[in-house]
Amino acid sequence: MFTEVVSIGSKNGIQIYDLRRGAKLAQCMGVSIGGRQGFGMSDMWVAAVNETKAVCHVYTLNRGDSGAKLVFPFPEEIACVQVLDDGRYFVAGSRTGRILVWETASGRMVGAWDAHYGAVTALASDVGVLVSGGEDAVVHVWLLSQALDRQALGGAGVAPIVTMAEHTMPISAITIPQTGLLAGRTRVYTAARDQTCKQWSVRMGRSDEGYAGEAQLLATFLYPAAVNDIAVDRGETRVFAGTTDGLFQTNLYACTKSGADAVGDERVESELAALGGASDAVFSNVHIEYPAAERHIAAVSLGHDGTLVVSASQEGAVRVWDTASRQCIRTISDKQLSAGVSQLSTWLAPPRLGGPKVLVGVGQQRHEAMAGQLSGGKVTAISFAPLQRLFRVNSMTEAGTLEAGVKSRLGDVNEDMTRFDAGLASNAAYGETARSDMTLLNGLRMADGSAKRQVADMQRQIEQLQRHSARTRRLNDELYQSAVTEWLGSRQKS
Repeated sequence: MFTEVVSIGSKNGIQIYDLRRGAKLAQCMGVSIGGRQGFGMSDMWVAAVNETKAVCHVYTLNRGDSGAKLVFPFPEEIACVQVLDDGRYFVAGSRTGRILVWETASGRMVGAWDAHYGAVTALASDVGVLVSGGEDAVVHVWLLSQALDRQALGGAGVAPIVTMAEHTMPISAITIPQTGLLAGRTRVYTAARDQTCKQWSVRMGRSDEGYAGEAQLLATFLYPAAVNDIAVDRGETRVFAGTTDGLFQTNLYACTKSGADAVGDERVESELAALGGASDAVFSNVHIEYPAAERHIAAVSLGHDGTLVVSASQEGAVRVWDTASRQCIRTISDKQLSAGVSQLSTWLAPPRLGGPKVLVGVGQQRHEAMAGQLSGGKVTAISFAPLQRLFRVNSMTEAGTLEAGVKSRLGDVNEDMTRFDAGLASNAAYGETARSDMTLLNGLRMADGSAKRQVADMQRQIEQLQRHSARTRRLNDELYQSAVTEWLGSRQKS
């Protein structure tokens, strides 16, 4: 049976409750959560940023365990965090505008780049994509494979593939309701202190120069006060906004041209804004207020089926609402929340907190030591190592492994090219030799089964050599071009 839980971050730590029954399941003490994204979670651990100092606290998700299992310093002050790929990667946005990426199992920093002017205030992710917002009122979309590859190769800089700069004040929240952003199957919702929530259509594709993208503003929702947090249901039919003047619900299917304050394109018919029909429209009179909610709503989170929404006020009042009737069905009262709540997160309960004991998900594998604990008692070991404080370009080679999808920078491009050319003939000659060898091998007709297997093995080896040759040349060409670009840039600066 699947159980939904809600995690509440406050000045006194993190409290985890059963969303439907209101029972307290676990707590993480000794850390002060001050931001809307002050902690991130997997199915086995919680990693939290201390508001008062640049320290990370890591907890195991066990009933009765409230103390941190790991405590270590961050390289700089962190404003928000995000967990990627089911806990395999940990992303942090710093107060200086940088984005830092770690591999949790090894603690290795695999990326660090300048993203915003001012603090990074919001992060959201989808498969292969990271979206960030900052105090500079700008939202960037980063292709993770491109960003981490350039970092591993020692590139001069990482550039976003899409930038959205329509907000006028710092970004407060970003949400991606569905998966498939890279394929263009979902939209991005951004909220800011300028009292607006914006709906974007983001398209990305591959060009001759690499991946490129564009963003189109579909609609703008204007609220009576600054927006602190937003939640969007998976069907993209409703937006829930927590503002400094209360909790509001916006029904996207009711936002048509006739109800808009302004429409940029007069040819637009009365279509649904949720489907992009009300392009560049501004809506301010379509919001439904939750009358019993507190005035200053700091955080909002939506249940998986969209029937329950949770709100938290700055004073620490946490309420669970029925979205159909807009009635409060439960109030979570805890003295630990009296100091003020800053973050809410609803998710399916992990095995140790009453969730299903699934060892391996679809398309996923779990380390044997981790998988074995799901059927046992408490979680005693987690795949989370203390995070490195410095990023090194050659850290992959120092670790002794070269993982798929992340390249390691070569020491001297020209020297390696010379060595490669000396060891092999030109591409044409090498390819012709390989093809002739394969033709000879294919012409053999051996009755013995073992000889046929040897021929097949040799064919596979030749094909692997061909692919390795092509990859090596392509990699060296890219590295040479990067080195020349970096050298020219340094010449221009000097």
